[in-house]
Amino acid sequence: MVAILLIGDEILSGSVIEANLHPMTTALGSIGYAVGEVRIVRDRMADIAASFQELRTRYEYVLSSGGIGPTHDDITIESAVQAFDVPAEEHPDMVAFLETRYNVPLSPMIRKMALLPKGTEVLGCAEGLWPVIRWENVFILPGLPKALQDKMQRIVTLLPPRNRMWSAEIYVNVDEGFFADWLRDEQDHAPDVSIGSYPVYGSYDYRAWLLVRGEERATVCTVAEKLRRYIEEHAWLVRLGGEVYEDE
Repeated sequence: MVAILLIGDEILSGSVIEANLHPMTTALGSIGYAVGEVRIVRDRMADIAASFQELRTRYEYVLSSGGIGPTHDDITIESAVQAFDVPAEEHPDMVAFLETRYNVPLSPMIRKMALLPKGTEVLGCAEGLWPVIRWENVFILPGLPKALQDKMQRIVTLLPPRNRMWSAEIYVNVDEGFFADWLRDEQDHAPDVSIGSYPVYGSYDYRAWLLVRGEERATVCTVAEKLRRYIEEHAWLVRLGGEVYEDE
């Protein structure tokens, strides 16, 4: 289970539209990791440090986004030093990398980017890529969406893959209120899968869609087929989707 920590006043104030969560959850899901918590904190060192400290003890991995770079309000690394209770030290690989990207000698603000929590791994420098910063089970990523997506593609090759999740989608032409009680009972009888129900508004040919997810394809298929039969009996079915049905 993974936790995601989004950092930045600009997210909480609505100054920017948050664009990193979906690529992060999608990438993690592609190798079988579920996200158990998403937290958004302001640019305040005490809040960031407290979140790192709590989340890294509760989850297998923590991925943060935002607050690293050469600007005055980038304090994520300093917050991590405080949270991990280790000294900050200049990482030689990071210094060498920065020297290839910026004029030498490095300005104090640029060189500060090489000051990392002791024990940090700097991954990707040898290939000339902007490094992935890892400290034990914490990955510290930038907030710039393009840079983050590049790093997520590399992170999924670093983490040991888990069992992939299978999904089945059922689109219906009635509101959720017509089947909410029935669906709750079905979930109670299917503890090995999650069953979600999502309303849709606008000019679509369906009013809601159901999502069945689980690690075992056969179990997902069995539950989805049971739901499909019930929905067809009530003439609510619009169409089917998801990996289970697409693979057939």
